[in-house]
Amino acid sequence: MLSDPTDERVSETPAALSTVRVSLLHDRQVVQGNVLLLGDWSEEGNDCVWIDVTGPAQADIEPLLEEWFRFHELAAEDALSANTLPKYDSFPRYDFYVFRTTAVNVHEGGEVETEKLACFMGRNFLFTIHAKPNEAIDTIWTRLPQDVRMMQRGVDFILYSVLDSMVDRYFPLIEEIEDRIDSIHDLMFAEPSHHLLDQLLHLKRNLNVLRRQSLPQRELLNQISRGGAKFIQAEHLIYFRDLYDHMYRIGESIDIEREMTTSTMEAYLSVVANRTNDIMKVLTVFSAIMLPINLIASIYGMNFEHMPEFHWRHGFLFAISLMVTIAVVMLTWFWRRGWLGSRKRNFLSRELNLRRKLRRRNRAAA
Repeated sequence: MLSDPTDERVSETPAALSTVRVSLLHDRQVVQGNVLLLGDWSEEGNDCVWIDVTGPAQADIEPLLEEWFRFHELAAEDALSANTLPKYDSFPRYDFYVFRTTAVNVHEGGEVETEKLACFMGRNFLFTIHAKPNEAIDTIWTRLPQDVRMMQRGVDFILYSVLDSMVDRYFPLIEEIEDRIDSIHDLMFAEPSHHLLDQLLHLKRNLNVLRRQSLPQRELLNQISRGGAKFIQAEHLIYFRDLYDHMYRIGESIDIEREMTTSTMEAYLSVVANRTNDIMKVLTVFSAIMLPINLIASIYGMNFEHMPEFHWRHGFLFAISLMVTIAVVMLTWFWRRGWLGSRKRNFLSRELNLRRKLRRRNRAAA
């Protein structure tokens, strides 16, 4: 049994109670309200209850978790910690889970924001804790009064519904990252700049965060889907296997995007190196052309009295014509050798396009 929610110990923490909302399935109806609804619920009864806590202060909510709901102090500490990775711990009365979801605006250069969801789930109760308003939880919470069957199927189905909405948030995020990488790829060959390289490094850092958060969550869902959690009903395991399949595809997509980011960075460095080589080639060509021209000018600039064509009436025009002829001959020779005005080679672009097609084919197969 839980402690009475009207006793002195709880009433002394109004700040904590103000962040708690309750959905109670009683007499085949879902009643939503504050923590006082728990007075009509018993852990030994058949009614189901979902308690959701948003933005709890540790000093306020920790006594409720440990003294009122009698959760283990280590589980309560992990539930309130901001840096806990996805995990699962089993206790006699309940199971403890930590899940994570992510959100980032890749077009504005925003960092990946990971949102943690801690869950305590027993036979007929689900207790969720999160630091910020959670869109997935709010969506399910709003649906409950109109769809009583969700709670009638058990609190484990409520947990699945919330996780399904959270996992689905990964797909548009990965697609947005993919589109951004493709956009950088197109701009890279048209106008490479350090700004593009900064964006690539930023995207790669975000993908690393996504991978670090998604891998343990995938293993956690795999453990649940195999029947490793005692409060998950057998008929609902197939839903969690579907979640595991989604997380597996997400992990594969993240790895593909990381590889694509690395390839794009390498291509960017190659493009910059090639452009530098082209600049050096042009400067070298001009230097090579100017060398014989300077030689002619230097010879005819010597102050000797007896020199061929020195007093010739057309000497100046001859010297200029000779310089222009040499320049034209050398430019023609350079062009025929392919050192000047050669056709552009898009080997890097073709390679990235092939990688992009292969990536989409792998995602379609998954």
